[in-house]
Amino acid sequence: MKKFIFVFLFFLCLSFNTNIVPSMASPQLVKQGFYTIDDLNLSPNTSYTLQNNSFSERIYILIFDSSQNMLLQSIRLKPQSQKYNLIPLQSGYKIVVVGNGEVTIS
Repeated sequence: MKKFIFVFLFFLCLSFNTNIVPSMASPQLVKQGFYTIDDLNLSPNTSYTLQNNSFSERIYILIFDSSQNMLLQSIRLKPQSQKYNLIPLQSGYKIVVVGNGEVTIS
């Protein structure tokens, strides 16, 4: 019986001593400009959301492929917008932010 309790407590301690990795990346605040996913420290093949934080400015988001020939996604964000989903980004994609406000990418 003592061995069972010892083994049980041992495994219980191991289960609580694991490193906890946050599931969400920290949000990025982005202003007007040209960016790559490397500039923003975003992970490839991951879904992200966008939200306009400004109170009066509209913001346009354009996403181009790595050869900059094809527009993959275009989003117009109203002031204090809801969250919008981005397509999964690949390395080499270009993100263009047009407008005077700030966008949160999370």
